[in-house]
Amino acid sequence: MLGIFTIAIMILGTPLARAAETPSGTVDNEGNRIVFTSGSLTATFEGMVPKVTFYDHNSMMRDTQQVNFRALIEFNDADHNGIFESNEAVTRAVLDEGRWTHTGFYSLPGGVGVGINFTQADPMSLEGGRTLAAGSVVLIVKAYNTTHTVTVNGQSVTVGTAELKFDVVINSWPFQNTTNMLALQVNMHSSSEHYDLGEDYGTQTVDGSHDEGTLVAEHQFHETSSVEQETKLSTGAITTSSTLGFFRFVNTATVTSSGTTTSVPVTASFKTEADNDGGEKETFMKLYLAYPNFQGTLMHDPSVGLGSGFPTLYLIVAGAAVAGLIAVVVIRRRHPQVQKDSVYN
Repeated sequence: MLGIFTIAIMILGTPLARAAETPSGTVDNEGNRIVFTSGSLTATFEGMVPKVTFYDHNSMMRDTQQVNFRALIEFNDADHNGIFESNEAVTRAVLDEGRWTHTGFYSLPGGVGVGINFTQADPMSLEGGRTLAAGSVVLIVKAYNTTHTVTVNGQSVTVGTAELKFDVVINSWPFQNTTNMLALQVNMHSSSEHYDLGEDYGTQTVDGSHDEGTLVAEHQFHETSSVEQETKLSTGAITTSSTLGFFRFVNTATVTSSGTTTSVPVTASFKTEADNDGGEKETFMKLYLAYPNFQGTLMHDPSVGLGSGFPTLYLIVAGAAVAGLIAVVVIRRRHPQVQKDSVYN
């Protein structure tokens, strides 16, 4: 019976196959939140800022993942390694502490899905007497009815149904000079605080509960040859779980200046560190996406969503459950008299 009960729990906790359906969204002005549903994914923007908490609404477990587009940081790449390191920071705009407006939900061209735009509503003061003008940062969030292929800088990118694609648009960043770079800081949080980074030499596992502190430099993310780079967010114990949530980003961005469009490389670094994100100090997996100095408008394409596959824990339990059922069957076949006698007792 224990085996049967365990398998039943597994079935309830496993996402069911669903027919394609149009994504939907609700705007709760009173609760100050926006909820986006796409496929098996439910995503909530609390405070209507670019900070999304998401989970699989088909799963009984409801393990949550969080991705916060936390800040834009101008930095001086003094060592010329092309990645962000915190000791190189010049100035920053903390995005989730600003006020944002939104368009409300709208249909994508051709009825292929649903979108909503978030726009920085107020100017942000930067160090050095500079100002990031209102409307300089826009996040365009899209979800598609079916698995959808988009072209980014001439390369194909596939977006699933349980996935939100972001167009991060940065207009006219007021660089202090023409050599400084810009980094987008993305704070991540998962139920297990376990992250798998897909790098060129394999998967690197990061313990997100360990605060590396301010004295440790950010680690370089060694990108693969793929167009999309991925960080997986786990939903269970490090030794027994499969990663279901993910954050992906395209390894190039598009810059448009004076009517000319060019493709620029995107590099990344990471570190686990405490932050006063949301007013409370917690330790986060921080990913920094670095862009070259640019004039005009830069657009980059990250996404968040749910991957496929069984958690290893489920497979272990399933094996134990099947073994238990086989053992019960064998015992009953070998000892039929036990069952017969029990009827009369």
